[in-house]
Amino acid sequence: MLVTAPFAGPVSFPLLVAKVFGKTDFELKNSCETNEIGDVVLDSVTNVAKLRLKGYKIVAGVYVRMYSLLGNKNSEVIYTIRQGTLADYNSRLYAKLTNKKEVVNTSPEEAVRKAKNEGKLALVGIEVELGEIFEDEMKKMNYLVPQCVIYSKVNASNVLKAYEEGIKIMRDKPEESAMIISSASKYYSLEVMRRIINIYNHQLTTNKDDLKRSLELYSLVKPEVKELEIN
Repeated sequence: MLVTAPFAGPVSFPLLVAKVFGKTDFELKNSCETNEIGDVVLDSVTNVAKLRLKGYKIVAGVYVRMYSLLGNKNSEVIYTIRQGTLADYNSRLYAKLTNKKEVVNTSPEEAVRKAKNEGKLALVGIEVELGEIFEDEMKKMNYLVPQCVIYSKVNASNVLKAYEEGIKIMRDKPEESAMIISSASKYYSLEVMRRIINIYNHQLTTNKDDLKRSLELYSLVKPEVKELEIN
C-alpha cells in the first residue's frame, strides 16, 4: 500500500514520526516530490478536491493548530501567502465569515510586515510567526472543522492506527519528533520545530458530522469540495 502526503505540511507529521519509530507497515512518499497518487492520500481538504480522484472517499479528518492571525482583526484587508494554498483558502473563508473586503496574496514576510507596521491583518503559518492561533479563533466563532483529510480507495485502518501512534509519540517525545520532522520536511529548521511542535495538537476524527461540516464550510471558498465523498 502506498500512502502519499506533503512532508512540509503538518498533516503528514504524525506519520513521519510513526515511520521512524517502526509503527508503519506501508510505503510513505512525499507528495511534494512525486507525481504518484497514493492508495491513501493525506492533504488539505482543498487540495484533495483539486485531485478529482474516482473511487476515493474521506475516511478521517485532522484537526491541527497551524496558522497564526497577526495584527488588527478589525482590518478590512487580510494578507496571506500565495493563492491556492490552504492559508489562502482559510483567509478567504475568514474574510467571508467576518465580512472583510479583500484578501491580498503576498510573501509571508510582507504579510507579517503589513500586520505589524500598517495595522492590517495577516494569516501565516505558525512557523513564520506566532500570534493568535487561527484555529482557536475559528473555535470561538463555532466554525472549527478539520482542515485536512485522509482520503482513501482502500481499507485505511492501519494508516489511521499509525497516525494515532504518531500523535502520541509527538506528545510523549517532542524533541525526537522535532528532529524527525525537521529532517524529513526539508522546510522547518530544528530550532523552529522545537519551538512550535507542542502547538499543533493533532487530533484525528472519523466522526461523519465533523467531516460533513468541513465539506460544507470549505465549499464556501472552493465549490469542488462539496463533491468529495465521505466513507
